[in-house]
Amino acid sequence: MAEAADGAPTPLQASRGAGRSMKKPTLIFLLGLLGALILGPLAVLLITSFSSPETLFYREFTFTFQNYLDVATRPGTAKLIWNTFYYAAASVVLGVSIAFVLSMLTERTDMPARRLIRTLMFSWMAVPPLVFGYGWILLINPGNGALNVFLRNLFGFEGAPFSPYSMTALIVISSLSLVPTSYVMISGLLRNMDPSLEDAGFVMGAGRLRVFRTVTLPILTPGFLSVGMFLFINMVQTFDLPLVLGASAGVHVLSTRIYLLASPEVGLPNYGLAGAFGVFLLVVALLLMVYYFHVTRLSERFRVVTGRGFRPKRLTLGVWRLPALLFTGGYFAVMTLPLLILLWSSLLPFYKVPSLDELANLTVGAYGRILGDPTIMRAIGNTVLMVLVSSVVVMVLSCLISWFSVRAQSAATRALDVMAFAPIAIPPVVMAIAMLLFFLPTPLYGLIWVIVIGHITMFIAFGARTMNGAFIQIHKELEDAAEISGASWGTSLRRVVAPLVWPHIVNAWLWVAAHSARDLTFPLILLTSSNVVVASKIYMTWGYPDLPGAAALSMLMVGALMAVVIPIQYFRADD
Repeated sequence: MAEAADGAPTPLQASRGAGRSMKKPTLIFLLGLLGALILGPLAVLLITSFSSPETLFYREFTFTFQNYLDVATRPGTAKLIWNTFYYAAASVVLGVSIAFVLSMLTERTDMPARRLIRTLMFSWMAVPPLVFGYGWILLINPGNGALNVFLRNLFGFEGAPFSPYSMTALIVISSLSLVPTSYVMISGLLRNMDPSLEDAGFVMGAGRLRVFRTVTLPILTPGFLSVGMFLFINMVQTFDLPLVLGASAGVHVLSTRIYLLASPEVGLPNYGLAGAFGVFLLVVALLLMVYYFHVTRLSERFRVVTGRGFRPKRLTLGVWRLPALLFTGGYFAVMTLPLLILLWSSLLPFYKVPSLDELANLTVGAYGRILGDPTIMRAIGNTVLMVLVSSVVVMVLSCLISWFSVRAQSAATRALDVMAFAPIAIPPVVMAIAMLLFFLPTPLYGLIWVIVIGHITMFIAFGARTMNGAFIQIHKELEDAAEISGASWGTSLRRVVAPLVWPHIVNAWLWVAAHSARDLTFPLILLTSSNVVVASKIYMTWGYPDLPGAAALSMLMVGALMAVVIPIQYFRADD
């Protein structure tokens, strides 16, 4: 580009010079920030795992392998590992099986109300697992669970047919809560599968069952394996339901054992042993993630979309339409029962089994009481602050990280991309313990900002992955045109690129905001009197015990999340 007549740089040269002056400091800032957010707490966790169990490393550090020896030699460690893997595997198998049937019905058949079903599936991810677990406790508690009482009265059972306090109940309830996420992932596989591959089987005279067994399943197997591995990794790391249901039954997994070591009901925390278990769980998660990447690379060999000739085709259900509707309706009925019993409990002064006689005693007093409680109003304020700040910061950082990853290929940007994706392999309970130890000796400990920092660290991976795909779709010539017009790098990013990827930003922001609001791991592990949020307040109110108050607060939380999620998802769903 030639210079101006007087020797001054042209607008394009000036804008590119300003852009370069902004890009390098921004890249250095992002690398330093992610390094501090991820590597700093994990380094403290590692140091703590080698310190004496009786002391904190920043007060008195004594190097020892005792914590790791305790992990290896404790009689219950093998059982703990077995519980973790069995719970994760069984939950994934059952949840994915249900999700596969529902995905087949909505994506590959002419079943009615498909748009509504998709909307409900997406929206159900806004229901916190904590709330879902408490609802099932009220339904199948052995003594006065509503479902157990109903079955005893109907069939004359002497004992309780169901109980939430067992590994079987934990697996079934967890699998039900896993179905919406599984559905979202599997429905994409089915939607993109070319039906002409199955048509070839029909032309050769094969029946539906044989085509499904010999054509459909083999094609989908790599995708299923990838989805299953991803969900298995998440279930190994999960914390909420194992704490609410499993810990009460004495059924522990690695995540709940780490939490109980760092936050015991009696006695002093054993941060050293918690750190050793945390490092062990982190290594397990990393190994699983490496295998997941291996599976994903293998699945790239199987392409199911064939190009311009691709046309999704729906099967006619015929006489199977009614059974399909009954199965789908039955699933949503089962999923709705926990919310209905919580709603019932929130309308009574004390919990009582649902009956017509109690209709006269329904009241909204619990809602008025909790909304008039200053501590709950502070928790609501903290929650709003936590959700807004964490989701906005995550999306701003994600856009910057993704731009560098896609537009400015270099060793530094590749390192930035890897660091942004790293939290996927870090169990939330491990990162929460690491954050606790990292901020414990600082003035920030106990403030809501520590939880915000934890959420930013954990959710940056999702935001960056989402925006990477969005930026890849935007051609660089649009930014070049802005630079020719004299816009700086920051201006072109803000006024040209951001409006084009705005739908992706909104969707990712919505996901981060919903998951930040429903998360219990960071608020509970980092809990102090000044950083209580709605999720941790529900947990404390339930344990008080104040069942009507906990139920009312749960319903308000679910209602607020659904009010945001459902309208957006409904108008995005396609027929």
